[in-house]
Amino acid sequence: MAAPCRGVDGEPLFRPTPTDLAVAPELGVLAALDATLATATYQLQSEHPELGLNALARGDLPSAPARTASFLVFRCADLRAAIRHYRNLVLNPEIDDQLDLPF
Repeated sequence: MAAPCRGVDGEPLFRPTPTDLAVAPELGVLAALDATLATATYQLQSEHPELGLNALARGDLPSAPARTASFLVFRCADLRAAIRHYRNLVLNPEIDDQLDLPF
């Protein structure tokens, strides 16, 4: 059995089941968004290697585009968490919880 695809943050890609989609069809497009966000994160990190821990440990200052890419990577992780939170809420209506996002 193959390992699940994972985003840069280690979270597996969101993959709704047919039952999930029957209950909440919007989860299909949210799954596509989750995969897109994970792919964008990989691309940003590969384009800006100065965001890696080795470069930061050497004291290298990231460029302005790399700093913005870093901001985007963190926001992608926040959006991916929000997608999972939404999924949990629509599939488990007994949960009464609010996600506090920084944006």
